[in-house]
Amino acid sequence: MKTTDNTSHKLEDITLSSEFLRKIGNKDLQELQQDNLFLFPPHISEDSSLSDNQKVIETNADIFKTTNIMGIVGYNQEQLFIGSRFDNGTNFFFYYLLKRVLNFNFLNLEVGSKNQRNYMDWLIYLFPKYLNESLKKGLYKEYRTYQYNDFNVRGTIDVKRQIKENVPFTGKMAYRSREYSYENSLIHLIRYTIEYIKKHKEYRKVLTHDAVTRENIKAIEEKSQNYQQQGLHQIYSHNLRKPVRHAYYFEYRFLQQLCLSILSQETVIHNKNGKDKLYGFLFDGAWLFEEYVNLLIQADFLHPKNKQHQNRQQLFGKQSAGKLGAIYPDFISKNENERIIADAKYKPFDNIYGKDYLQLLAYMYRFDSNKGFYIYPYQSSETRSHHETFHLLRGVNGMSRMRAIESDISVIKLGIQIPSHAETFKEFEVEMTLAETRFKNIIGEQTDTGFKDI
Repeated sequence: MKTTDNTSHKLEDITLSSEFLRKIGNKDLQELQQDNLFLFPPHISEDSSLSDNQKVIETNADIFKTTNIMGIVGYNQEQLFIGSRFDNGTNFFFYYLLKRVLNFNFLNLEVGSKNQRNYMDWLIYLFPKYLNESLKKGLYKEYRTYQYNDFNVRGTIDVKRQIKENVPFTGKMAYRSREYSYENSLIHLIRYTIEYIKKHKEYRKVLTHDAVTRENIKAIEEKSQNYQQQGLHQIYSHNLRKPVRHAYYFEYRFLQQLCLSILSQETVIHNKNGKDKLYGFLFDGAWLFEEYVNLLIQADFLHPKNKQHQNRQQLFGKQSAGKLGAIYPDFISKNENERIIADAKYKPFDNIYGKDYLQLLAYMYRFDSNKGFYIYPYQSSETRSHHETFHLLRGVNGMSRMRAIESDISVIKLGIQIPSHAETFKEFEVEMTLAETRFKNIIGEQTDTGFKDI
């Protein structure tokens, strides 16, 4: 079944089985994370507007409703695809966001409703992204115990082996040593995944698409010369039982999960472990759009990261040392003379109201800003204006009036136009590039600084 985010359907029109709805309907992300689902961002707590009790779909006796989550979720032989409500039936915008934000590369394959990507495609195309993110921390290594029998003792003497191998005594000592090694079960799992992808002609190009991926694969291959010693099933089972726990190697946990999912497609493993499994890829729509906007304006705006505590700001100061009230506006302009606060909203023009305004105005007051932006997506087929300015009033009720020009405080709703009539993904990309240029030009006019090309 195919639908879009934030959309309601009559339950009688839904083609999914009651078993599927029981498994996924009204289940929060905390429950679903226990299954084979990949969430973006990886942890609900990391830079995400989602909470533990966020649902993927909500159902009752009459209504089937999607939330702010996009992606693909499957159970047994059934799949639900949730695209963007700002698409025009093609999923081009959703795929474009994935490509820009996550480098989700579809290579030269046609993208669109007539050729819906299946679960295996998603797994393979995400492999380079996960691999490259993990290897930014360096190659994963862990302690392994090695047995030696030589003249240079560097560990614990193995008495039984010493008697067995070195009597009569020749000068050698049998001993054990714990050492860091790249030859470990996780590196071997990654190597098996690389070899699996190489075997499939339709996928192997993902391994050579860019120089970083090629270099990282070379590093894995050099450090996994003995990957076949234990065999695929033993390596798979070991990684399934022992997920990566070390905080420093946080990214490797998700690479490990991805490799297990890819290798589970091997017939024997799949039949043993794949039955009655929930699987898929889920994306926080608000996070995805916000990260996309950051790519467009990052040259001139700071982008505070909430849970990562990057560019954290405070509301209050104390007479004693310290500050209070950590806040994370979406974007803060780098121009100190004319500070602008911007907020990315993955919602239609008319759905930006009430507390949205209050939050932005609070941030503007904190940073002595007279100008704020709401940045949101809209379909090019819409006829209304998508660049409107709202001026803050002063006074009470009937005495309310416009402020003087020198004290004007304004909020501007600024839309990014999404092409409505592109027939191919390549055509859509060209039109999106033009729309992005227009968008940056408008912001450049507002900031009086212009924008650098990205």
